Amino acid sequence: MSLPRASGAVLSLDRLVALGNLAAARATPGRARGPAGGLSGPRRGEGGDLFDLRPWQQGDDLRRIDPAATARSGRPQVRSRHEDVERTLMLVADFRRSTLWGTRGRFRSVAGAEALALEGWRAVRAGGRVGVVVVGDRTIVTVSPQPREAAMLRVAATLAECHATALGGAEAGQESLSALLDAVIERVAAGSAVVLATGLDDLDTGFRATALALMRFCTLEVLLVQDAVETDPPQGSVLARIGRRVARGRFASSRSADLLDGQGIPYRLIRAETSMEDDAA
Repeated sequence: MSLPRASGAVLSLDRLVALGNLAAARATPGRARGPAGGLSGPRRGEGGDLFDLRPWQQGDDLRRIDPAATARSGRPQVRSRHEDVERTLMLVADFRRSTLWGTRGRFRSVAGAEALALEGWRAVRAGGRVGVVVVGDRTIVTVSPQPREAAMLRVAATLAECHATALGGAEAGQESLSALLDAVIERVAAGSAVVLATGLDDLDTGFRATALALMRFCTLEVLLVQDAVETDPPQGSVLARIGRRVARGRFASSRSADLLDGQGIPYRLIRAETSMEDDAA
């Protein structure tokens, strides 16, 4: 069964690209907007000062490989400078089966991806580097951070392709949220800003510890994506489209925001039924 292209279940590449215009229209002159302060405010030190060493990533300038550090570690290490590291944004999209549903407007996975794309466009227009980690039930796809609009176009294409793959995937078990963050820790450079879009449906006991471990060397903001039935649950059971199926179930008020508050993890609420134009206002 194919899904209609106009439905909120489909993540449109055209829509993700068009969000670049919204980012430009809502930009504040003279100041870069960033997650949890990750891409905004003054930079520490001069751009030529050595800030950190990190593993080489596809697209990095080979001239920045540090021979001594590479010899010690056994794998290529790149000299990361203040300007490069502090203006790097890694988007993290949760496309596991638990996010592939919605009762009105958009799927939560679509709402999260569009919110991430808007953050990415804002970052590249402010001169930053943007990459993405897309986590499915059993797959992880990574696009290393790069500068300029061409990088954001690659990120948008990856989001659209991975979402279509997730919708068409067979039923399977999914990794936990803490495993998702473990994958991010392995792929992000120190000093980067990380924005994770997820519904936090399976908030396991290891999530807080893993999130705090990530926050020791990066900034983290969670885009908490919620459907209308989570914020204002109806009485009785309701129908919801989950992936390519329609299922009936009961909903209770989500406590995810309270849990993030209690754990000291920065977050922002994204409502799946609300358009990005309204969210960005």
